[in-house]
Amino acid sequence: MGIVEDIERRRQVDVAAIERELTELWQVAAEAKEGDATAAVMRVCLLNLLVLITDEAHFGAVSEVVAKVTESAPCRAIIMHANPAGPEAETHAWIASHCHLDDHMRQVCCEEIRVSVGGSAVKYLARTVAPLIVPDLPVFLWWRDIQTLREKYFADFLPDVDRVIVDSRGLTHRDSLAVQLAKFVLETQRRAAFSDLNWTRLTRWRDLIAGLFDAPDLTHYLNELTRVTIRYAKDAEAPGLPLQTLLLAGFFAAQLNWTLRDAYEISPHQAELRFRAHRRRVMLTIEPQPDSRLPQRELTEVLLIAERPEPARFSVVCQLSEGADLLYITSVDITGGARHHTTITLPPLTDARLMSREVEIFGRSKPYERALRMALEMMTELELDAQSE
Repeated sequence: MGIVEDIERRRQVDVAAIERELTELWQVAAEAKEGDATAAVMRVCLLNLLVLITDEAHFGAVSEVVAKVTESAPCRAIIMHANPAGPEAETHAWIASHCHLDDHMRQVCCEEIRVSVGGSAVKYLARTVAPLIVPDLPVFLWWRDIQTLREKYFADFLPDVDRVIVDSRGLTHRDSLAVQLAKFVLETQRRAAFSDLNWTRLTRWRDLIAGLFDAPDLTHYLNELTRVTIRYAKDAEAPGLPLQTLLLAGFFAAQLNWTLRDAYEISPHQAELRFRAHRRRVMLTIEPQPDSRLPQRELTEVLLIAERPEPARFSVVCQLSEGADLLYITSVDITGGARHHTTITLPPLTDARLMSREVEIFGRSKPYERALRMALEMMTELELDAQSE
């Protein structure tokens, strides 16, 4: 259901009086609808969603994502803007609401609080926001500026949040921030559960690839793979392997118990990773696809090859449809045996879809942590290879 209206347009309030202002907002809304049962307003909150931005211009885009998330996960959203470089210590706040019709045509509303802090007031951001968190409900923290993860004002939130969500999209193995992020998440995993929207975007790929081996007579090929190729839409201007491709490679290695032997950078956009898997070797290649119509750095194809007991190819290819949707083509080709081809049309993965999925997950994701650890190992090996040249 779509957003139907705001109870009240966004208005600035005194930070210390936010709860009182919200109570008055809902009282006014209830009185306005009194006597009209069909227009009754339901105030619903199942979780807290905190969002940190460092660019004030992103307030609107984030608010739109929050509005979509509240359709499936009613919550209290607190969008925080931090500007440590601000000339003065200052704090401002605004309140608003997001409303939509549920399946029973009832108007369901959620609260959005915006807090903007500047100068030295950033040091007290967690303390400022803590009283606004609804107690006894899960707390999700979407930290959109990964460059500030080592700042103390981020660490101050950790005792009060159940899950931290970041997004490594845009990072490559050549970005020092990619290694720093992986180390930080793995070092901090005991203090808070982390997830990465870049990993969440892989869920669709991981499900489709797993589906290739679902049939009982195909499952054993997972233990016979010898070559894997991961292709992505080339970004001609930015060298480096997209971190997402390394997360997928790390997923394969972690789930299939492969041990990394060495890694070579063939070109700024291509690398070979060699693994040991029991008594065989596995070559994994990450390479660009120059002619893809998909956005730069998006995955375009995953190809898996087994050479025995008979040669077999398993693949998933992603293409743009005539509209905005994505076509996923899955194929299984066994020499002298079975052949399967399936085409699935799925919508693009927007931030709203990804966040709606994330707030349904509690606790740590061990598959993500294992894949990230392997990705970090690959990045380290690639860096050593680059230094040896």
